[in-house]
Amino acid sequence: MTWTEFRSLLQGLGPDTPLVRTVQIRLESDKEVLKNLHKIRNKWRSRNVKQYTEADMQEILKQFQNIFASM
Repeated sequence: MTWTEFRSLLQGLGPDTPLVRTVQIRLESDKEVLKNLHKIRNKWRSRNVKQYTEADMQEILKQFQNIFASM
């Protein structure tokens, strides 16, 4: 695909497509909007983080030590 063809395809995208919305977010310079976007991102990230207990962490550490010891 040539650059000209690619560019013409991009120009034909509507404003509600995920690619156009991503570009708009990346080009945002308003501090308040960026602050809100960071809050949304952090909230989304924190809901996907599994909380590990100290016992879980010790077990994982032992597994890593066993892996490295067997090398």
